[in-house]
Amino acid sequence: MKIQDLKKYPITDYLQNLGLEPVKSVGKELVYYSPKTQEKTPSFFVNPSKNVFFDYSSNEKGDVIRLVQYLEGLDFISACNHLEKFGQDFIKTITENSFSFCGNEVINHNNTITIETVKPLQANSLIEYCQNRKIPFHIAFKFLHEIRYNNNGKQYYSLGFKNDKGGFELRNQYFKGCTTPKAITTFEVPNSKSVYLFEGFFDFLSALAFFGTTKPLNTVIVLNSLSLLPQAKERLNKADSLHTFLDRDSQGVKAVEKLKMEGVNLVDRSKIYDKFKDFNEFLSKKT
Repeated sequence: MKIQDLKKYPITDYLQNLGLEPVKSVGKELVYYSPKTQEKTPSFFVNPSKNVFFDYSSNEKGDVIRLVQYLEGLDFISACNHLEKFGQDFIKTITENSFSFCGNEVINHNNTITIETVKPLQANSLIEYCQNRKIPFHIAFKFLHEIRYNNNGKQYYSLGFKNDKGGFELRNQYFKGCTTPKAITTFEVPNSKSVYLFEGFFDFLSALAFFGTTKPLNTVIVLNSLSLLPQAKERLNKADSLHTFLDRDSQGVKAVEKLKMEGVNLVDRSKIYDKFKDFNEFLSKKT
């Protein structure tokens, strides 16, 4: 593996797999307790976008290779070899033991993810992640959970969006995945004659932010994956009208056309975010 490729390995992933998690965020940086010194005030900063660190307790700074040298006491070549093996072992664990891949999403089939806690959203880094995607805290807090989970003996945390079968969509700044069972999420509004259909939960939350509400006036179904559309068909067939907020990519357009061909009384609401891939991209770039 080339040195420039090794330098792309996320420092946050390396720290997370050492059992180290950020305690807060400051601007675009995540703040940790220094892994090398005993301190009461966290002073170890990581800039995820630049993939660099700075430890104010020791004035050490640099890229991920320098971090491995610093934490493991290795020379440059040894640190590169260590990081390469670390990365290969991590990828092997994911691909062979933990997950299968569907598009950009990681789906756990072998129950190697064990959810340890489900609690109200409070981690600063997760709150900032929502805010960066223009989801106000009061909306994120109402619909999302903070999930702490174990995978192959290692601790992780992420946003969690619960589905109708008890599984969770998992998201943070660096990870997109889910637990099983994979299913749609329904917010049923009594006596609702219309259904509002979303592809992903960030698009649903974006619609709430855009329309300035926290309470859907009509039944909402979040597919959590376009492939789960058949799970929603029974409820869709009961609706007098269907308002779709699907992605404006080829698959989303095909799904809308297919629903129309099936005779559904459909209103394509994706025109709101015309020229953008989805509702959240529109919200993020227009506000």
